[in-house]
Amino acid sequence: MAHRDLEGAHVLVVEDTEDSRELLKIVLEYCGALVTAAESAERAKRILETLHPHVLVTDIAMPDDGIALIREVRTIAQTKDLEIPAIAVTAYRGRREELLAEGFTELVEKPLDPVTLCATVRRHARVPG
Repeated sequence: MAHRDLEGAHVLVVEDTEDSRELLKIVLEYCGALVTAAESAERAKRILETLHPHVLVTDIAMPDDGIALIREVRTIAQTKDLEIPAIAVTAYRGRREELLAEGFTELVEKPLDPVTLCATVRRHARVPG
């Protein structure tokens, strides 16, 4: 994992579990990303009213469901003419096709591998440089 690979990338992390949210934030910041973290889909939607991250990284298994969030993010992005690649973080290995069909760009499986997470975000961030 090259330190600062994500320099210039803004990532919105959505994770309801505090420890997991903090881990995602630390890994992405170590790779150079600017990270905004939200503890719920509702909070993420409020953040998206004013911020336009390069990538959204969200847990799927949350009380307010990551799939419902991606549907709303797609609607928000379409009305604002934005493209926000969304990466699902999930332990449910068998749901890949379903999650991609729902609008996720890619999946990162748990247990989380920091190198894979940063490389996946970098691939989709579309940051110049």
